[in-house]
Amino acid sequence: MKILVTNDDGFDNPGIWALVNAVKDLGNVTVVAPAENQSGVGTAISFRRSVKINRAPSKFSGVECYAVSGTPADSVILGLEHVLVGEVDAVVSGINPGTNTSRNLFISGTMGAAITASAKGVKACAFSMDAEDDITSHAVGEVITAITRELIDSVTPRGGLFNVNFPTLDNGGIKGAESAAPAQSEFKSLLVAQSDGGYEIFSGLKVSIEKLPLTSGTDLEVLSRQRVAISALNDSTLAHQQNDPTLQRMIDAVNRVIG
Repeated sequence: MKILVTNDDGFDNPGIWALVNAVKDLGNVTVVAPAENQSGVGTAISFRRSVKINRAPSKFSGVECYAVSGTPADSVILGLEHVLVGEVDAVVSGINPGTNTSRNLFISGTMGAAITASAKGVKACAFSMDAEDDITSHAVGEVITAITRELIDSVTPRGGLFNVNFPTLDNGGIKGAESAAPAQSEFKSLLVAQSDGGYEIFSGLKVSIEKLPLTSGTDLEVLSRQRVAISALNDSTLAHQQNDPTLQRMIDAVNRVIG
């Protein structure tokens, strides 16, 4: 099994190495990730400029690491077409420090990497959790291992696309997993004036979703009950596929691990 690991926070972020640690025994793992933080770039690729890729330090023996001077999508493309030439069984992205729910799916670089992999016919899954939680949590690692094992299973179709969010661990731990559709929300942006006369743009999505009613079966509602929220997304429309067979296997696998 060949597994490509990436993220949007950069190859040296602790989250990506926590993800590597969770999947490294499932196959041959290679890290290809941005050289610098690329949060919020979605599926953007670097048009009209040269993107460089260089070897970078790895934290695990037997796991090669490459740093890309571009976006998460660039990293996936170079990983699939330049580093791991040939069949790749799955791409896993994260672990992102901060949940990717609701409209964050459209701006998240973590999710953008998974979407890019899926668009190229590779099974993909993004993992995110509360930024204040322990990214090296044993329970989180076990859940990621269980989900990735189902992702790489031969019965999972090519191009399968999944998004996984963990509940806030400090609120009572993980109590299981459920299917979750992305909650509907309005996109809010925040403009901050800069000294050079320009503006820095921030996502105000968190402000928006904190005021949303918790609609049953949405990612926000599932997380509120301390359950891992797993979305199976159509690779073209990003619509949640409630009856996806792999989704149910992932949910069952997590619930067995959690007990």
